[in-house]
Amino acid sequence: MPDINITEGRADRSEVTLTASGATTDPATTTAGSDEAPDALVDRLLAPGGVTAVFQPVVRVADGAVVGYEALARAPHLPGVSPATWLDTADQTGRRDEVELACIEAAFAAGPPPDGALLFLNVSPDVALHPHLPGLVNPRTRTVIEVTEHVAVDDYAPLLTALGSLRAHGALVAVDDVGAGYASMAHVLQLSPSFVKIDISLVRGLHQDPRRRALVEALQAFAAAIGAVTIAEGVETEAELRELKALGVDLAQGYLLSRPQEPWAHLAPQARQVLSPDEPAPEPADTDQLAAAIADADDAAAACEVVSRFLAHHGGLLPSIYLEHGGVLRCQSRRGQWLVMDGLHPGSGITGASFADNTEILCADVRADPRYRLAVPGVCSEYAVPLRVGGRAVGVLNVDALAPLLPAHSQLVRTCATLLEQRLGALRAAGSPESTLHRLSRLVPTLAKAATVAELYQATLSAVAELTGFDSGCVWRFDDGAPVVAATHGPHAAAVATLGSGDVSELRTLVSALSSCYSGGTDLSLSVPPTHVLRERGVRGVVLVPIRDGWSLTDMLTVTSATTTSVAADTIEAVEALCLQAGSRVAALRRVEQLEALTPSASEGTAGSAGPSSSGSSRSRATRRPLAPTTPRVGVPSPRGPGSPS
Repeated sequence: MPDINITEGRADRSEVTLTASGATTDPATTTAGSDEAPDALVDRLLAPGGVTAVFQPVVRVADGAVVGYEALARAPHLPGVSPATWLDTADQTGRRDEVELACIEAAFAAGPPPDGALLFLNVSPDVALHPHLPGLVNPRTRTVIEVTEHVAVDDYAPLLTALGSLRAHGALVAVDDVGAGYASMAHVLQLSPSFVKIDISLVRGLHQDPRRRALVEALQAFAAAIGAVTIAEGVETEAELRELKALGVDLAQGYLLSRPQEPWAHLAPQARQVLSPDEPAPEPADTDQLAAAIADADDAAAACEVVSRFLAHHGGLLPSIYLEHGGVLRCQSRRGQWLVMDGLHPGSGITGASFADNTEILCADVRADPRYRLAVPGVCSEYAVPLRVGGRAVGVLNVDALAPLLPAHSQLVRTCATLLEQRLGALRAAGSPESTLHRLSRLVPTLAKAATVAELYQATLSAVAELTGFDSGCVWRFDDGAPVVAATHGPHAAAVATLGSGDVSELRTLVSALSSCYSGGTDLSLSVPPTHVLRERGVRGVVLVPIRDGWSLTDMLTVTSATTTSVAADTIEAVEALCLQAGSRVAALRRVEQLEALTPSASEGTAGSAGPSSSGSSRSRATRRPLAPTTPRVGVPSPRGPGSPS
């Protein structure tokens, strides 16, 4: 019979069951396949060694690499009884959660899978909420919480909170049995999983059924669009596996690939022959269409978006594309990253290092490279390719992957980089206007009108909120390193203004080497530490911008939204320009306040008419000079422009 995972298949409680002798019995007093009373059976399951685990490989369809293992429960003293039966018995006694937790503990007892492979754990919604679950999850193991659902979830809020906490500690989430039972598309949308497991009912015989094939194809396209990876369950024939490979399904598991075994099983020879990993992957037939789509792009951002969309449909790749603007790398497009690391300085992270050295960087294991910066949990490999125009690096095409990258993946990324370079060169020759220039030019004078630091921060928060469409915000000042709330804006400002000093300090560290950091456009964006503290306070979208006196970070601005998660890249550049202007003005105004505090009251008129103005102007020019390269890109007035101290 097919294997059953640790939470599958609750039997109808009104059903009459049979003992081993064949006599009709009451399920409330005995258990199918056992003469034990339900409570006694559950006691044996919870005793040491009462539950063990076997593991079934999860295999990448592109090459047959084992990228993970799903843990499946067994009860050694009940060899003829399926897990679904004794889990149902535990349910009858009100102790199902205890048994499920014992199954999870047995899975971790085997230790981390080899080569950094993922460990998939079946978890029912009730157990996902159990306070003991986080303590069982081994931080050394790359864990996937596979949410199994055979009854409807009435309230998603507690479940999302529990999964968010697990995600914050590095776990990923999968939705099981998509296409069957209660695992509807609405369920997938609520949970925003990293893996979508296609139910066996859609996989079985899909090579002979156009309807099943169409559904699987649609699920693959949907998963790619939300940055998730597909897993086909229950693959049992070579014809099914070939069809899944033709459809571009990312991963697969089933008896054809390997039966569940003791740790750790390998890919079966029969499946390896189908997947043919020793043969080079053919060049995708749609690169000609990609070239045509890139050539039709009207600007650099649109060309980057075409490439990101294309790569996201190939083997579970998570692309992000950066272009250099004003001396820093600006994110133009991405797929799958929960948090956008924007304004990267050359040399910062693997992406920045690729740009600074003008060379490709292939990191097979990100855990071994200290330059790696976490943007989404579970990443195994990263590949960064510099984008060159006229021989000079102008950006980076970066790809993250949840499994080791194939040579065919690397070649595909290089092909995309070449096509993108050609279009960027043509666009740079033609020139393109900045779309947010008029909004920026209208808002900059509002900062110049501020007469005090407090007024300046209120004006800056209001202007940034208008640019982004976010409704609330806060500015922190760092006095001797300790954060102090300097200004707030909007109806939900308390969500960030009341953060603890430790949380604020971690956010400051996050942006210390960036020009900004902002949410990536999905509800997973704020699952990455340290931004998860904002999500716990009801924030869905955030923009964090350091404010600097020269290159020294003195303040930090944050704007948030409870409804919106995404911000356009050109808007972020405008926000940074405003904060650059604000930083220069703050430096000048603080200098004025310092001088006024030292000036005798009898001389206030003289000091106000000459001394502070001259000092403020000198200070403003001194603090702006290191950041000058970033100013022309968005039309920020020069230090002697309107509103500057003179």
